[in-house]
Amino acid sequence: DKNLRGWVYSKHYVDSAIKQAYSMLESWRKRYLHGRAKRRPELKRKFVRVKETLYSYRDGILRISVKPYEESITIDLRRTWCWDKINGLEFGELILKQDKLIVTVRKEVELKIKDPIAWDTNLFTLDGFDSEKHYSISLKKVYTIHRIYELKRRVVQKLPEKTRKRLLKKYSLRERNRVNDALHKLTKRLSDRTNVFEDLRNFKERIARTKSRSMNRQNSKHDYIKLQKYVDYKSAWNGYATIFVKAYGTSKTCSRCGYYNKDLRGEVFECPKCGLVIDRQKNAAKNIWKKFLSMWGVMGSPRKEQSSMSPPMNPEEEKSVEAQGLSMDSILSSEPYKLLEDANLYSLTLCLSDSSKHKPKHIIKLLAIRPRTVKF
Repeated sequence: DKNLRGWVYSKHYVDSAIKQAYSMLESWRKRYLHGRAKRRPELKRKFVRVKETLYSYRDGILRISVKPYEESITIDLRRTWCWDKINGLEFGELILKQDKLIVTVRKEVELKIKDPIAWDTNLFTLDGFDSEKHYSISLKKVYTIHRIYELKRRVVQKLPEKTRKRLLKKYSLRERNRVNDALHKLTKRLSDRTNVFEDLRNFKERIARTKSRSMNRQNSKHDYIKLQKYVDYKSAWNGYATIFVKAYGTSKTCSRCGYYNKDLRGEVFECPKCGLVIDRQKNAAKNIWKKFLSMWGVMGSPRKEQSSMSPPMNPEEEKSVEAQGLSMDSILSSEPYKLLEDANLYSLTLCLSDSSKHKPKHIIKLLAIRPRTVKF
């Protein structure tokens, strides 16, 4: 090809670059058509995706081709911190950056739904409900990290340009690392069971279009999408499905009678129809739980089977007054979930059978994928 004249590197890097560019343009096009993007996409971080045809792996030694038969990068993974975690697993695509290599490992799993719990994600707390008890996990540590570096940036903005750029880059990296560390530790505790979340993928962009500076500032401190993604892939790695339900009406709908209170204000939900008074976040968690059950045609809040596995946090004393005699095991006892190779890392599609039978029929499409970072 005349376009590759003078190209001395492996030709498969061209395929990888074209694939990445097409993916970026396609994502931008969808956002642009929905009015969520204006500027043209720009690649700011230098990286390259290494296809499986561009590297060889044997006995812990990873060789990445740079120039065919002339130059390659050799990495001994046996000396890395993650060797015990990746040894014996199948390797996927690699991501090579300026100072580190991200190794993607994968394995086949059968996803199961066990001890499900519904979570309402908020700025300061993560509130859960599992048909018996309410749970609450504090997210103030993550918020505090964002707040600390927000105040630091205010001071740095007044400094000369050269110093300002250097310090902003330094503090941004430190903030991101501290937040990711806190979220990884939290999500590890949640990944040993089935979690149910609201689908909030477009929520942040919708809020960002508001003219309220205070709302946008608060929204920038919210890491709910990242938290959900961490729980998703870690739970899948452990063999548990993560379910996403529609977020509409979870906070403003009465969890007892179903009345929609469009004039809701404050932290307490008061239903003018049935008189229910409940914390707004607990009410939302109950509604998320009900939406999860409705996927199997189940109404109300069925009783959860007792399990020897302890919950990942300290439950509050309040118990559900809506417990009934239907167990989750009777709902979810179905044909074993099988695996298809058509993987989708951050979304699950449940193909359900006749709702009157209260059990799913088809499979959940998922291949468990987990990234491991190796620094040079």
